[in-house]
This record gives sequence, C-alpha cells and structure tokens, in this order.
Amino acid sequence: MTKLIRLLISSAIILLTLISCSFPGSNQPQPTPALLLPIVATIELTVQANTSVPFTTAGQIIQYSYNVKNIGTASAPGPVTVTGATCPEIPDKILDPNETLVCTSAYTITPADLDKGSVTTISMASVNGINSTPVTTTVATVRPVVLTLTKTANPTTYDRIGQTITYTYVITNASAASIGPAQFTVSDTGLGAPINCGEATLTLASNATVTCSAIYTVTQADMNAASISTSATAAGGSTPPSQAVSAAVTKTAISNLPAGSTIKHQVINGEWLWQIARCYGADPKQVSAANPPTPAEISPNTTVTVPNIGSVGKIYGPPCVGTHTVQSGDTWNSIALKYNADQEVLQMVNSNSMAAGNVLKVPCNSADGPTAACNATGTTTQPTSAGLIRITFAAGTTTTTQAGTALSGNRLVQYVLAANQGQVLTIKLTAPANSVNIAIYAPNGSTLKPYDFNPTWTGTLPSTGEYRFDVVNALGLGTVPDIPFTLEVSLTGN
Repeated sequence: MTKLIRLLISSAIILLTLISCSFPGSNQPQPTPALLLPIVATIELTVQANTSVPFTTAGQIIQYSYNVKNIGTASAPGPVTVTGATCPEIPDKILDPNETLVCTSAYTITPADLDKGSVTTISMASVNGINSTPVTTTVATVRPVVLTLTKTANPTTYDRIGQTITYTYVITNASAASIGPAQFTVSDTGLGAPINCGEATLTLASNATVTCSAIYTVTQADMNAASISTSATAAGGSTPPSQAVSAAVTKTAISNLPAGSTIKHQVINGEWLWQIARCYGADPKQVSAANPPTPAEISPNTTVTVPNIGSVGKIYGPPCVGTHTVQSGDTWNSIALKYNADQEVLQMVNSNSMAAGNVLKVPCNSADGPTAACNATGTTTQPTSAGLIRITFAAGTTTTTQAGTALSGNRLVQYVLAANQGQVLTIKLTAPANSVNIAIYAPNGSTLKPYDFNPTWTGTLPSTGEYRFDVVNALGLGTVPDIPFTLEVSLTGN
C-alpha cells in the first residue's frame, strides 16, 4: 500500500513537470482580444426659431431652421425628412457621417397663439427609416395690451319721446398683463361726457372686467328715425381705445300703440298744438286741456302731453308738420295731395303767396288719404349755403349795403348780424320783382320775417345775439339765371 502511494505521488510530479515543459512562459500575462464596434448611422436633430422680434400680432411669421446631422459611423442614403418642414435634396443623395443638412419651415401666428402665450411644435427627422429623437420647440408670444367693450340695451325697442333706455357697458382687459391703476371710461356718441366705470384707481387683471351703465332718453329725432344706433368706445390706463361697438334699438311704430294711450311729444320748429293732436288722432280740445296754457304756436323742444291717442282719427305719428319749397307749377291742391294734408288747413297756416321759392308750412297727414312721407324739413330739396357773410358797419355809421347774387340751384346766400335787444333793424332788398326772397331769423331760430316776397322789414329786436338773413333765388330749381341783388341793412339804438 505504501509503495502504491509513493508510486502515485511520483507519477503526479512527473506529469506536472511534463506540462510545464510543454507550455513555456505559461505564467506570463496574455493580451486581451480587441472589442469590435457596430458600423451604423445615427441621426441628430436640432431646431432653431427666429426670435429676434417679439411676436405680438396675429399674422406674424416664425421662421424655423432644422439641422439634421449624421452623428453615426455609417452613411445613410436620403432623402431627409423633417416634420412640417421643407428639406433640400442631399447633393450626393447620401448623408455621410458628420454631414449636416438644413431644412426650414414658416409658421403664421394666430389670435389663439396670442391668447395662449406661446407656439409649441414637436419635430422629428428621418433618414432612410432612421429617426431622430423628437425635439419640442416653444416660442413665446405676447398678447397685446388691449381693452374690449360690449354694449347692450334694455329695452331694445322704443315708441315715445321721453322713454328711457339703459345701456350697459362691460370693459374687459383682453391682454396678458394687468392694466392700471387707472380710471376706465366709456365714451358713447349718444351721450354727453364720458362715463366713469369703477373706481378711479382700478387695476384690471388679465381677462378681468368692469361694468357700468347710462340712461338714454328718446328724443323727437329718434321718433323721426327708424332706430337709435350710437357707438361707444372704452379707454383706460395707457392703452389705446377699444374698437367701437353699438347696440341698435328699433322704433315700434306709433300706430302700434293701443288707442287711448297717452304719449309725450317733443315739439319741432313749425308745429302747433292742434296739428299735433291731428297727427296722433287725438281730440284737439283734450290736448289743449292737458297742456295749459295752450298758445296757438308752441316753442320748439318743449314737450306736450297727448292723451287718448287714436280716439278721433288715425294715428300717424311724428313729424306732424313739415315744409315744402314751392316749385313752378305747384298748386295748393297738388301740395295737399303730396303730403296727405287738409288743403283748408294748409292755406290757413300759410299767409304767404303761392310763389316759387316760398317755403310753406305743411300739416302732414291732416287729411283722410293714404299716409304720406313727411319729415321735419319736407321731402323736397332745401336750400343750401356756401357759408355765412358777416355784416358790419363802418365806424360812426348805422347803415351798410351788401351786393350779392341769388344763385340758381336753390343755394342760399346767408348773412349774419350781431345785434342787441331793443335795437331797431331795418332791411331793404332790391332785386327784380318776385325773383329774390329773404327771410330773417332770431338768435333762437324763430322766424322774424318769412319768405313772403316783401322786400322791406322793420322791427325791434327781441334779444341779444346773432341774427341771420337768408336770401334765395325764387325762380326755382331748373335752369334759371343767377339774380343780382343789393341788401341795405340799418341798425339803430343801443
């Protein structure tokens, strides 16, 4: 057994010796095999936006530039594509390692982009199926500092003078930044001074509002029209005014009012109480009783009460009295028929003659015929003027003479004279008979002398102010000659 063990140990030693002799240097460090990298193409995308100017307005253009680069080790055959962009063709149709291709795009700013405050895009490049990592680009927009205004009316219809309409205005800060502290105001063409909205030191945050209101009172002019349409703008702080807005209020026909209603009527020049009663189909005696005292002619711009409308006739509504400039060939009957006027009343209220150039007062719709169109200035062409000529006196004199020409085409020659209450005015018009006519008006617009073809007039002046003389060619509107005239004016007293 011992011999056997010894034999085995010896055999092992010999074997180890043989192995050592067969692999010389086996105890020396051995070299590590080289690592082999894959040969592939890799696409990189970078995006640049032109932000050299702020984007504050819809319609502005953002220019984008896209750099597509092969950062890999292998070439990639084209074409190159980028989301939403235009890319040129690669010169050799292959994007080589480290080669870059530039693509471009343009984007137009929208109002929604301004409201949102930015434009965000997501882009990705692709070359032969190899995609880049998506790139998100955000360009800031600046919402302009602006105010917006809304206007509403309550009620939205009207049917009488003196009726009130409430306008409500809402001012909104439509910008991204606060506005103020400031006094926000509304200017409305139908009202007087601007309306203050909110406190004088109010600050409106973005999208915040402030509300105010105003009362509008219906006038005779509104009754003569079909609707009330005024425009309003808002202002505040250093912002420009808002866009103008309106809120139409439409007239409900007087004739739609139930019989028996009581209305208020604002008098216009030339109207008288009984004709106003006829205009509304009311009993003139009841109208007189409702408006004590009851002069035959009432002052313009005063308001009269008309009770029980439609009780004795048809309701026509204003204007109740118009004017008509007599033309060649006109007759009392033809004028009455034109305006549905009672001929007897027409002649009664016009003491001047039926001569061309005369301006008649017309009781519109005082007859029983079809309703006629009639406005406060008549339906015929009214005289126009090129401007006022001021009358003055040489030092130490009280009389002056003006030479003029009464022009064809119904064009006025107008003079103005400053005078004092109590002074005596005398005028003398010299021209061919019945060819030139003159009217004289007081400072309050009342008529001192109508177009009556009387060439002279003398009277004591009722008030201090500017008196107007209107001279008109009385030959009509057709092909008529210009008529020379002289006007002698005398003013005496203090």
